[in-house]
Amino acid sequence: MKKLNAFYRMLVVFSLLALAAKAGGLLATWSEVPLWIMIQVFFFAGVSHFTPLRHEFVKMIPPVFPAKMLLVYVTGALEILGAIDLADPVTRPFAAKALIIFLILVFPANYYAAKNDIRFRGAKQLSVLQRGLVQVAFIVALYIGGVA
Repeated sequence: MKKLNAFYRMLVVFSLLALAAKAGGLLATWSEVPLWIMIQVFFFAGVSHFTPLRHEFVKMIPPVFPAKMLLVYVTGALEILGAIDLADPVTRPFAAKALIIFLILVFPANYYAAKNDIRFRGAKQLSVLQRGLVQVAFIVALYIGGVA
C-alpha cells in the first residue's frame, strides 16, 4: 500500500475525531460529522500556509499566476477564516458556500501539481482524478454540514 502524505493522514485523524465526537454525544447530528472534519481540515491547512510549508504551496501554483507567495498567504487566511466561520451557526451557511467556491477556484493549483508531478514534502501527488474526487468529497461535506 502506498504511504499517504501528511495531509491525508491528518484527514483520517480528523475523520476519526469527528466520529468519536459523534459517538461520545458531543455532536448532535450526523451532518455535524462532515462539518467538523471540514473545520479541522481548513483550519490546519490554513495555518500551514504560514509555516515553512508555504514554500511547498508556492510550487503548486501554476506559472501563469503572479505573486505566488501572496496567493499562498491570502488562501491560507481565507481557509482559517472559513474554518472559524464554519464553527459559528450564524455564519456557517455563508462560509460553507464561500468555501465551496474557494475549492473550485483553487483546483487549478491541485491540477497543475498533479499533472506536473510536483511533490509536497517529497510525497507523490494524487492523480488529477483522485484529487478531483477529494475536492468533490470536500464540497459534498461542506454542503451537508453547512448548507443543507
